[in-house]
Amino acid sequence: MARRSPLHDVELVDDDDAPTVPTDADADPAARRRSRRALVVGVALVTVLVAGAVVGQSVVDRRERAGVAAVAGQMGAVDLLDGPPAARWETTEDAFTTMTTRTSDGVLVGVQHALSGPVEVAAVDAATGAQTWRVELIDSSTRAAQDTPATYAWSGSCSEVPGRDHRVACLVHDGTQSTDENGEPVGAPPSVVRVVTLDTRDGTVVQDLSDALDVTGAVSSFVFTGEVLAVATRGGTGSERVTHVRAVTWDGASAWDLTIPEPGDDEPSQIYLAELGDLVGVATPTELRLVDARGRTVRTLPLDGGYVAGWGGDVLYVMTSDVDGTTTVVRPDGDVDVTGYVVPALVDDGSVPGLTVTSDDGLLTAWDGEGARLWSSELAPPASVIVLGGRVLLDAGRGLAALDARTGDELWTNDVSGADPVTDGRHVYALVSAPSRGQRSEMVALDPADGSEVWRAPLPDGTDELIAFTGLLVAFGRDDAGDLTHLTVMR
Repeated sequence: MARRSPLHDVELVDDDDAPTVPTDADADPAARRRSRRALVVGVALVTVLVAGAVVGQSVVDRRERAGVAAVAGQMGAVDLLDGPPAARWETTEDAFTTMTTRTSDGVLVGVQHALSGPVEVAAVDAATGAQTWRVELIDSSTRAAQDTPATYAWSGSCSEVPGRDHRVACLVHDGTQSTDENGEPVGAPPSVVRVVTLDTRDGTVVQDLSDALDVTGAVSSFVFTGEVLAVATRGGTGSERVTHVRAVTWDGASAWDLTIPEPGDDEPSQIYLAELGDLVGVATPTELRLVDARGRTVRTLPLDGGYVAGWGGDVLYVMTSDVDGTTTVVRPDGDVDVTGYVVPALVDDGSVPGLTVTSDDGLLTAWDGEGARLWSSELAPPASVIVLGGRVLLDAGRGLAALDARTGDELWTNDVSGADPVTDGRHVYALVSAPSRGQRSEMVALDPADGSEVWRAPLPDGTDELIAFTGLLVAFGRDDAGDLTHLTVMR
């Protein structure tokens, strides 16, 4: 066992030159006060700086949360991503496109389109892709035989009921509305139409509004606001052809009904119903009529051969003339005319209120809410844009570009693929090919403020495109015929 080293004596040496630390008893009173004051000021300064940093970060976080909330639910928006996503589940095109709504409790619901057999509504868990329920709403006994080969069938649609937990409203019918190989409408009109609300937890029918809405005849469209559900049906023939729009409250009580004459030609006309804030827009071949919750006509807009080009939650875009390329921007509080064909904003966070982007003669032009031109750019007009944080993000032909939404000045460009980017309100997500990975596509997250790359991640095997669908981020590929394949939901 090793012995411990012996102890050594230590000699203490006085050193007159060694520094001494004064005590309060030795220090001058004034000096002590100055020292304490400096200490207090220093502590206070550090406290202010820390508090300022906390408040500053809180403001940034609050703004970020507001930006995320502003885009939630829009066509080109996806759920907030905390980092590179992982593949969750795969699906097929047919199963995916039938899911027309995603509820606040995380369920995808849709009518299962079919030319024969029963009409059913199914639900899947958005997180796992597992089917949670399936319910038959119309049996097969009333369906007419489909003699003409068809390429597409539509048996109805579903939407979440606003302000009501665990509820979706569905319109279904037993008709064989479809298109033939040339895209022409074929099939038999429906003999049974149902409008019901379902419990999203198990598919139970909560209310049947079919009788209250008197849904007989060819159903064209249905829509609801927070107060009423309205359905358009067509009746009569020739000069007596009319469209009935009936609305009921959510408890089934009649709210209002409207009868609109249609042109007396041989071709049936398409009727569209659209939500416009608290109003219902009724678009016929001759006019756009805006109706309030009591069924009163607020105003009408003659179409004069024009058509409804598209709509968002609080705006309709109407092409009033194909000759001069005029678009009428219709909002609940009024209409403005702008020049050009609207370039839809798949996401608009409202940072530039009333902004509309159009294309005309190869120019990209922005207009304010009063219809005044803000700027024009010679960038090739894209198929769509994103409006985020006062910037217009678009495919510039050479990658993704950001323009100042108020001036049109180019703020930054990035050589990622600019085709139909998506966003969660925090970042913008685009694609880039990585040569080192055999041209395998990667997803890139960009900071919308300056276009800088935040992170990137490879897409699942067999996929090279991205899309936002009901808030889900979906990667997919295409086969040689251009059909969608390898649909993968990511999170």
